[in-house]
Amino acid sequence: MNKNLSYCGQVVRENDPDRFLLSMFAPADRREALWALFAFNYEIAKTREVVSETALGLARLQWWREAIGKIYDSPSPDGYGAAGGGHQVLKALTPAIRAHNLSRDYFDTMIYAREFDLENICPASLDGFLKYADFTTTPLMSLALQICGDEPDMDPVAAVSVNYAMAGLLRAVPYHASQRRCYLPEDLMQKHGVTLTNLFDFLKPGEGMKPLAREVAAQFVPGIHPSSRFLRATQALAGIYMGQLRRRGYDLYSPKMQLSPAFKELRLAAAAGF
Repeated sequence: MNKNLSYCGQVVRENDPDRFLLSMFAPADRREALWALFAFNYEIAKTREVVSETALGLARLQWWREAIGKIYDSPSPDGYGAAGGGHQVLKALTPAIRAHNLSRDYFDTMIYAREFDLENICPASLDGFLKYADFTTTPLMSLALQICGDEPDMDPVAAVSVNYAMAGLLRAVPYHASQRRCYLPEDLMQKHGVTLTNLFDFLKPGEGMKPLAREVAAQFVPGIHPSSRFLRATQALAGIYMGQLRRRGYDLYSPKMQLSPAFKELRLAAAAGF
């Protein structure tokens, strides 16, 4: 453990290392608030992994919904105490919300979007896949921009967020399959002959996975140039991962897809104008 990192910083570095890397492209005095936000996102995103029943997952998300609500409703600077019994993430998130006037609606959308994870179904279509990417990531990125002092309405937040989420979802297909989870579009799975049985029971996606991944990856929007340095870095990282996938022939199961792309940090720094 890095003793120089806060609790939230450590959580993000260990469990969401790409966003930890992206936080380095934000002003230094905003990073603790970003880590609190990203640690919160980690807590709600892992709900499907830590519960055994849908009802328990919904209860866990409701707990976070009520805890966030109490932060906004409480006039006390230590409103997190009533919200979550001193939960470390809430302790850090409370001052971040108040210092940067973070929009409550974004938190509500993030939590609501995670309810889909508990349904154990695939998005019905490519459009549904893109909406899932949007709803789970755009509110988070909008809050991150508010922390950075940028204006979300002035940048293509949704386009960059979907690009980033798309790259992450494609790269995570083998991991999700090992947990009997799948976020690939159901109609494209049928089109390319990819079945849940092969994914979950045999851990062999079949040859249809490559053209499926290629079709999903074709939705990536290149050439976006946000004014926010943090958002530029996010777009660049998504592009780096999509380029890696293209070079591997869209083979999501290639062992080389688990390796960090060459010179990732230097390429990010150049793209973000660090």
